[in-house]
Amino acid sequence: MFVGSVLRSACLTCLTLVVLIFSLCALPIVSASSDLDGEVGDLVERASELYSKGLDISVIIEKLNSAIVSYEEGDVNESNRLLGEARSLIENMGTIADNVYFTNIVLKAITVGVLATIPVLVYVLLPRLYLYLWYKSRKKWIVSRW
Repeated sequence: MFVGSVLRSACLTCLTLVVLIFSLCALPIVSASSDLDGEVGDLVERASELYSKGLDISVIIEKLNSAIVSYEEGDVNESNRLLGEARSLIENMGTIADNVYFTNIVLKAITVGVLATIPVLVYVLLPRLYLYLWYKSRKKWIVSRW
């Protein structure tokens, strides 16, 4: 009986050590995954800021998606390369983002101004145009007395 309990205790201790070793081996993978999650989250946040300023970020999203897929497949070097490309694209687009935003705002203001003047122009110019065309069409009429 004493030998059975010692043997059971030794087996449980060995099993506990094996589980502990596997969990310690998996810990760097989890921390690398959380680093990837943090970096991808930061890049997505910066890309969404660029999108809100009117830039096309489809290339960045494709790079980030490819980086995540390559990381899940186990190719960490390819994933880091793709993240670097996405980061450089974001930095390059960040330099022109304010100019694009300002241009979009100016174009919207011009569009609103043109649309606001259309009713005024119709109100002022339509009667004049109608009278001009009426006079032109009847200028060869001869008025005679009865």
